[in-house]
Amino acid sequence: MDVPTSFQPKRFYRELDRLLGEVEGGGLYAEWFPWIVSEIVERFGSPLGIESGRLYVEDEGEFIPRASADGGAESLVRGDAALERVLHHGRYLFDELTASAAAVGELGAPDTAGLLIDGEPRRVLAFRLRRGWLRDDVDFALNTLRNAIHYRIKFQDMQIDLEQAAEIQRSLLPAAVPELPGYTIAASSIAATAVGGDFYDFVSGDDETSVVAVGDVSGHGLAAALLARDVVTGLRMGSERALKITELVNRLNRVIARSMLSTRFVSLFLAELEVNGNVFYVNAGHPAPWLFGERGLRRLNRGGTILGPLASSSYRRGFAHIDRGDSLVIVTDGVLERANPHGDLFGEERFEEVLAPLAGRPAPEILDKLFAAALEYGERRPWADDTTAVVITRSL
Repeated sequence: MDVPTSFQPKRFYRELDRLLGEVEGGGLYAEWFPWIVSEIVERFGSPLGIESGRLYVEDEGEFIPRASADGGAESLVRGDAALERVLHHGRYLFDELTASAAAVGELGAPDTAGLLIDGEPRRVLAFRLRRGWLRDDVDFALNTLRNAIHYRIKFQDMQIDLEQAAEIQRSLLPAAVPELPGYTIAASSIAATAVGGDFYDFVSGDDETSVVAVGDVSGHGLAAALLARDVVTGLRMGSERALKITELVNRLNRVIARSMLSTRFVSLFLAELEVNGNVFYVNAGHPAPWLFGERGLRRLNRGGTILGPLASSSYRRGFAHIDRGDSLVIVTDGVLERANPHGDLFGEERFEEVLAPLAGRPAPEILDKLFAAALEYGERRPWADDTTAVVITRSL
């Protein structure tokens, strides 16, 4: 009788980690599972007493055998005692006392083991064991294997979510700034993590009007990206229907407050910009933009609270005029809350010191100098929060 060689749990864990690392970066595609079954048999067969293995994949209530070395095999059918034990417990070891009369292949007969892998579809890894196998060793190994595979599945799902969220976020940002006669416009957004919550958008009303929006969704990740997408979509639809900006913001607030994502909030600055310099705007809890030029610095803060907490919140429209040579600068709090190594924030006062000598300069130059100043203030360390700025300068 073949007796398993000495099993060492720590060594098994290291070897399993090394095995899974061989395909790190690759997805858990269908061909990966028969590969891992064969590798488990080859690499751990001796210490665990594993003689052979087989993969079963769920399909319309049955578990169909896949990629077996010895050719055809019967399917596992729901209701079979052996299969149900594996599905219920997650893993199950069959010996002389627990063997099933409905044994199929490597599952249910004495000296067999089954392992359930949750996912879509579900899979069962079944193994035939040599006489003399040790329950504690095999149970430990299969439990560790199951946890490791489930971790990879969850990690892959997270990666897919992040990739989808990043794609959503990229799709929200305009490919180019609009051309509005008499203005230069520049914009940039930097996500602090793979997926941030900042966004900006431009919607052309007609040849003499453009709508600009800058917003910041609380949090990061897929939920923030989805909410940002919904806000931008709502803004675009409302602009196409020529809704007044106060009515548009009121509707957005009600939708966000009543949605399943109501635990997330949005600050928003929305403005209609006309070629004659008139600006009609609503500031919904966003850092008040700066309008600056020969007459000094002014803040655009009329509007209301952030979107989302209360469906009953109402918003008022503000008005400003951009004189020739003036600039409108809209930022998210990632710029203002940029910290140096001592924890001191860049802040509004320092921000205004950077702006003052830039009066009358083209929008791209102002944007570049703002980002450069904030970056240097943090000693060029990575951005701790999403950072977005839009600069609009009216030509002289």
